[in-house]
Amino acid sequence: MSPHTGSLHHPDGETRWIGDERWATLARPTTATLLAGHNHLLVVAAHPDDECLGAGAFIADAACLGVDVSILVLTDGEASHPRSPTVAPARMASMRSAEADCAAAVLAPSARIVHAGLADGDLPSRHAEAVAAIQDLIRPGTLVIAPWTADGHPDHDAAGRAATQAVASTPRSHDGPVGLAHYLVWLWHWGQPDDLPWAESVVVDATLDGLSKSERALAEHRTQRLPLSPAVGDESLLTADVLAPFRRGFTTLVLGGQEPIRWSDEEQDQGSGLQQVGQTFDEMFADGDDPWSSESWYERRKRALTLAALRSERYDRVLDVGCSTGALTTALADRADTVVAVDASSRALAVARRSGAQSVSWVHGVAPEVLGDVEGPFDLVVLSEVGYFLRPFDLWLTLAAVLRRLAPGGELLLVHWRHPTKHIPSDGPTVHGQIRAVCERWSTSSHAEPDLLVDGYSVTR
Repeated sequence: MSPHTGSLHHPDGETRWIGDERWATLARPTTATLLAGHNHLLVVAAHPDDECLGAGAFIADAACLGVDVSILVLTDGEASHPRSPTVAPARMASMRSAEADCAAAVLAPSARIVHAGLADGDLPSRHAEAVAAIQDLIRPGTLVIAPWTADGHPDHDAAGRAATQAVASTPRSHDGPVGLAHYLVWLWHWGQPDDLPWAESVVVDATLDGLSKSERALAEHRTQRLPLSPAVGDESLLTADVLAPFRRGFTTLVLGGQEPIRWSDEEQDQGSGLQQVGQTFDEMFADGDDPWSSESWYERRKRALTLAALRSERYDRVLDVGCSTGALTTALADRADTVVAVDASSRALAVARRSGAQSVSWVHGVAPEVLGDVEGPFDLVVLSEVGYFLRPFDLWLTLAAVLRRLAPGGELLLVHWRHPTKHIPSDGPTVHGQIRAVCERWSTSSHAEPDLLVDGYSVTR
């Protein structure tokens, strides 16, 4: 990234984005669906690192599907530290070009990477050269992804316009379609929700492997992630605030200039997928009423740590999302006037109701949709061992629903197993990182140990 003007730090950060209810209206194609009919992904970046920030996990997941990947970097990003007293622009260009090569090797080991060598900060006046560089890499079956034409950085906007013209001027072929989609980098910092073209946008969930590769690829951009030196002008550019939008776990793409996409039944009707989630958890009770071993030392100690992390002795209304058989819910009920406990498994709730807790309302449904039937406000919401069962975009929508239902100053508590997971969408560190990227300003506590992560937030408005 090459910030030429202004500041990247919007005072409202991610909270202005997650609060917009239009997210729930977006189509959710899989990576495979979006690439249907395409055997080649051409990634256009204005600067080294734009490809990681805008679509890193999507690129990695596309490569894992066997799609050929080409990455065209239009400039070498030599203007990224204009006041640096230690690194001259020519050396910066060399360093960033090498970083882009290393990052590409992480995202897509077989990728072809091309450096156009155009001047950083001058892409608007090099339109014809950018168009030609893109056209040289387009072939039948190519999906081009490039920065959005209104991303807010002159070079990004110019790269998006060049890609648009290159695709529009490519003759149609019976050998395969040529499509176009735009990713976003700076808009998340400059813009407001009304600036996003919602009607043309889709979200694509990343796999856990794709997220891991994206994070490792971004780490290769050391000139942006780390200070060049302690001197003024050599500061790190990709700070935690700047990286927050790229920790969501999904890619937002603005579609344009491609063949109509046929969404799968699952993508058209999320309800059928939600029913499957409930059935999956119900099946875990085939061998007994306690598949989670709720009286094991780990579970008992986890509940004790969870209760100890709460900041208040007593609560009015508590929401327990993913309550399972209600072991934690019952303990929360001892410290609350009312508890609403939600779970996807009807079998789990049947067991939970046997506790006889009079102050608990048990609600069957899957987050985030079920939260539409749960009225706030709550002064405590607990998400314990549930976040990694949600796809990244579902976690985003769940967090949005939770934040809308928290009373001012209300607490949000996250508790998750820390070890690697299998056959589920996410893991504990990823979930906690995704939520911290939104809620960092409200952090009140953080506890980490080999088995467990516990994070607390006091959400002010």
